[in-house]
Amino acid sequence: MGQNGEQQQKEEGKRGRPLDLSLNKAILEATLDLLAQHGFDALTIEAIAQRAKVGKATIYRRWCSKVELVIDAASFMSPYETLLEQLDKSKGLREQLIDLLSTTFQNEHETHQQAMAQIGSALANHSDLEQGLHTHFNSLHRSAVEAVISPFLKEGHQLATKDLDLLSDVGPALMMYRAWIIRKPFDRSYIERIVDRLMMPLLEEWI
Repeated sequence: MGQNGEQQQKEEGKRGRPLDLSLNKAILEATLDLLAQHGFDALTIEAIAQRAKVGKATIYRRWCSKVELVIDAASFMSPYETLLEQLDKSKGLREQLIDLLSTTFQNEHETHQQAMAQIGSALANHSDLEQGLHTHFNSLHRSAVEAVISPFLKEGHQLATKDLDLLSDVGPALMMYRAWIIRKPFDRSYIERIVDRLMMPLLEEWI
């Protein structure tokens, strides 16, 4: 569960009504499936409840709105809480960056790619969704990129904020453009080209 769901879980616990955490995954997966099929505007809490086989009240106990649920569903696709732990630290920088971007953007998961494209299509008309995703995703992704790169920097070197920002932006910018604007899928080989042609050359002077 993402940050919004976690906060609500704590609030429910304080009120003495513990949540059945086994339902969270079913609700988030149902949200992504329906997003991929029908888009954000057509998505309803009622349809999600039917797909997940739960009551609407079960969903509203966890998320106050459809926007908050979709933001957590996007986080479910890119679980930064466990992502860094899963990376193979014995690999080189190039391989870890490829694994990071591949896992983050679920490049081999067709439903998640379609859901991502539908979320992107909705951003222009839903500023609350755009702001929520930006606030949540940007800081987590930037921290993950920094954590991967830092062990490979030359002794006494560190990335300037503007350089870290650029390195963090490259992958998401290209993949979101591909998924949201031109509506083309991407695979691991596309991510490898991003790392080989753009990110690694940018890092040459620091590693």
